[in-house]
Amino acid sequence: MSVAELLAEHGSPLWLADVDRARDRLAAFRAAWSAAWAGGDGVEVAYSYKTNRTTAFLRAFADDDAGAEVVCAAEYALARDVVGVDGARITVNGPAKPDALLERCAADRALVIADSVAELERLTVAGVTRAGLRVGLPGPEGHPSRFGIAPADVVGAARRARDLGLTLEVLSLHLVSTDCTAALGGEHAGTLAANVRVGWAKAPTVHAQAATTLARLAAEIGVATIDLGGGFPAAPAVAGHGAAVADVLHREAFSGRLMLEPGRALVADAVDLACSVVAVKTLADGTTCAVVDAGTDLLPGALWAWPRLEALAPRMGGTGSAPTLVAGPLCLNIDVVAPAAELGELAPGDVLMAREVGAYQQVQSTQFGDLRPAVVAREGGTWRLHRRREELSDLIISDREEPSWSA
Repeated sequence: MSVAELLAEHGSPLWLADVDRARDRLAAFRAAWSAAWAGGDGVEVAYSYKTNRTTAFLRAFADDDAGAEVVCAAEYALARDVVGVDGARITVNGPAKPDALLERCAADRALVIADSVAELERLTVAGVTRAGLRVGLPGPEGHPSRFGIAPADVVGAARRARDLGLTLEVLSLHLVSTDCTAALGGEHAGTLAANVRVGWAKAPTVHAQAATTLARLAAEIGVATIDLGGGFPAAPAVAGHGAAVADVLHREAFSGRLMLEPGRALVADAVDLACSVVAVKTLADGTTCAVVDAGTDLLPGALWAWPRLEALAPRMGGTGSAPTLVAGPLCLNIDVVAPAAELGELAPGDVLMAREVGAYQQVQSTQFGDLRPAVVAREGGTWRLHRRREELSDLIISDREEPSWSA
C-alpha cells in the first residue's frame, strides 16, 4: 500500500514503523561487532527499550535473539510478560528501581546494574543475585554524569557487592548523548532547554577511551564482562567503533564478553511520521507558514534537532519557493516543527513526511493536543495496522468517579 492509501484508511497523522528495516539494522549491527570482537567470549546485544517501545519492534528483536535492556518497571513487564523474554536475558538499568521491580528481577534471575553503592543494599534485601555496576563517565561536554558510580569508587563498590553476597557479573556504562550544562545550584542557571547540549553520534575514539576505562577496572576487580551500552551509529558506520574498541581491548589484554545495548542505531531510520498540511498563510513579516496536523506533541525531539521534512508529492516548478515555516496544530507559539524547510509550494491536503524519527519521538510524545495517531507496521513487505488511533474513551479509561458526600 502507498502512504496515501494508508492515510486514507487510518487517518492523518500516521506513524509508519518499518520492522523489516529494523531487523536488517540489528543483523548488520551484530555482524559488525562480531567481526570486530571475534575472540574472547563473544558479543551480546540487548535492545534498549526506552528508545522505542513499539511492540512490533520488541517482538522482532526478541525473535532475532536480542536481549532486552530496560530502565523501569513498565519496560520490564513489556519484555517479560508481553514479549516473553527470558529473565536471564533482561538487563535492568535506571537510577530509581522500585522494590517490586527488584523483587521481580530476583525471581526471574535478571541482571541488575546498580546505579550507586547504596543501591547494592537494596538489591540484597530484594534477593537479587546477579548484579553489575554502572560506571559514571562525563557527558559530551565534560560535565559529571548523573548516572552510575564514579570511576574512583568502583573498586570499593565491587568489594561491597561481594561482601553482600552479590554475584558481580559485569561493569557497565552508557555514554550519555545529552549534557546539562547548568552549574549545580547555580543562581543563574537559566532554563533546562537553554542548558541542553546534544553530543551524538560520538567518534570511535570516544567509545575506545570508555572501553579502556572499563577494561582496566574489570581487570582490577576480576569481572569478565564489560557493557558499553549504546550511543553507537548504525552499520556500516559502527564498524569503525567496533574496530577501535577491539583494538584497545586487545591492548588491555581483555578477553571476556562484550555487551552492547543499541537503540537509536536499530530504529532511528525505521520510523517516519506522515502528516497533512491543513493551512498555508503569510505572516506579517512575509514568512510563508504551513500549519500541519502533527507538532511537537508527536515530535518532541524538535526541541533539540529539527526533523528532516519532505513533501510526499512535490509540486512541479515549486523548487524555487522561499523556505517555509512549518508549525504544528497546538495552541502554543513555540509549536514549530521546522523554521525554514525547503519544501517548494504547498497547499492544504499535501502530505509531509518527517523522516527517520524512530528514536525517542514516540516514547516521549505527550497527551497534549489531539488524540494520538495510529501506528502501521511493515513486516515481510506488507503494511498492517499495529496500533489503532486513540479514541476519546482512551482519555478517560483510568478515571474513577468520586463518591458523593452529603453534608
